[in-house]
Amino acid sequence: MSVVNEPQAQKDKLALNRIAGKPQYIEIIERTIQAYKEEYAKKGLTPTREDDYPLEDYHLVAKQKQFDALVDPKQGIRKVIISMVRQPVTVFNKQGKPEVKDALYYNGYYYGTDKRGNELGAEFREGYYRKPKLSFVYTDTTAPYDPKTGERRGQCRTSGFITEHYIFLSEDKKERRKQIEDIVQKATGTSIGNLSTGGHLNYRIPTPNNDHSGTHGGDFTFNMFCDLSLEELGQLQNTNYYTEKETGAIKDRKGQRVAYDHSTRKVETTSGR
Repeated sequence: MSVVNEPQAQKDKLALNRIAGKPQYIEIIERTIQAYKEEYAKKGLTPTREDDYPLEDYHLVAKQKQFDALVDPKQGIRKVIISMVRQPVTVFNKQGKPEVKDALYYNGYYYGTDKRGNELGAEFREGYYRKPKLSFVYTDTTAPYDPKTGERRGQCRTSGFITEHYIFLSEDKKERRKQIEDIVQKATGTSIGNLSTGGHLNYRIPTPNNDHSGTHGGDFTFNMFCDLSLEELGQLQNTNYYTEKETGAIKDRKGQRVAYDHSTRKVETTSGR
């Protein structure tokens, strides 16, 4: 978004062509790219180089566009979810009041082959995107205004970003399970069995700005990941047990009832309960 020479302008144009065009065979989520275009437009600006976008998001979309251009759909395309995360995020309703939502996001890879049989792959990430924070930076703070026109001298630049989520899970257990199962079913090549082992299903603790800097973990089974409420999931991650809302029973990661033993000061498996 600054003045550049002709060779650099041509190089920037070629770079932006990597994220241009509509995909034919895979779904490409371009919410971050679109959000940056919209926020720049509000300032009367247009992204002109790849650095105007978060590089991670730019390369993610560029790789997916390349995959879509090279893949041979006749040989099959697999969409494999590698991990899923549930996180409490705070959003503001129409009345401007904060509400805590159960946000889901996940990542994985598209796999396929080209017409020569070469294997192809491209990472995807869904459930959240980024919006830029734009601020005006003066060219010279000692002389911020043009003496002839009176206009501010400088330009708008990005000063970080805001993380926005767009997949919110229902508080109803059955509806929440259906939401998650539908996502997994549509991701051809994804196995519920594989997701249920090896720490692929996680809970992340909330942060004030809804980003993903909070610690995460869990190693939950698919049933627990779907059926436990956000509060139960967070308690289980932090303490290795949770109080079941429906019954008040204390249970461990295996769904087995446990109780606090005052003699050992530990939560241990119960018997005969």
